[in-house]
Amino acid sequence: MKSILLINGNDPKALLNSTLYGADAVAYDLHEAVGTADKDAARLLLQEALAFFDFGDSGVFVRVNPLSEGGTEDIAVAGKGKPQAFILPRADAESLPKADAAVAALEAENGFAPGSAKLIPTVESVAAVENINALLASCPRIAAVVFNAANFLKDLGVADTGDAMQILHARSKVALACRAAGVPAIDRPWYDAKDRAGFEADARNARALGFTGKLAVNGGQVPLINEIFA
Repeated sequence: MKSILLINGNDPKALLNSTLYGADAVAYDLHEAVGTADKDAARLLLQEALAFFDFGDSGVFVRVNPLSEGGTEDIAVAGKGKPQAFILPRADAESLPKADAAVAALEAENGFAPGSAKLIPTVESVAAVENINALLASCPRIAAVVFNAANFLKDLGVADTGDAMQILHARSKVALACRAAGVPAIDRPWYDAKDRAGFEADARNARALGFTGKLAVNGGQVPLINEIFA
């Protein structure tokens, strides 16, 4: 799994076009891309769209909200569309067993095979990075780990200068732990779509440290991710 394309989970047009870019997986975002007032409608939209849309060879994920902010409802409602995995923001060794229980309940209530839906925790705090091994051991459903550098630096209490040295230790720790556990490590998104040179350099830095893939925030980033992480 090299490329995961983030898609607004409340945009029907984006849903229809999401498989055109060749990403290994598409992740429909119910967290940051959807406002509070629209989350119920977005859950129902995904429930219907995921059940009937042909995604071809692309994996199908849903990026839920943190469990304390509606993530459990995201899993229960959008999960009826049978995505292959749920991306869990602000994950740690305490939240993953709770997410595991919510997914198990979804499977039992809808007749899905036990263990068929996976979890992809997002590591985005100092504590989560420092305790990455405990996180990886906390749940058998983990299919990959995402590193969110922006929130990590915010939690560290420093401004994001754009210098890759700021996150060298954290990136290395996540990549090493994931490799030891046999789990893909997916690097941060690069939000400046116009900065191709910066994006390419960032992707190559992540690849050199052992990451196996990267999040894309638009379809134009996907081919380069696939090339660098091939």
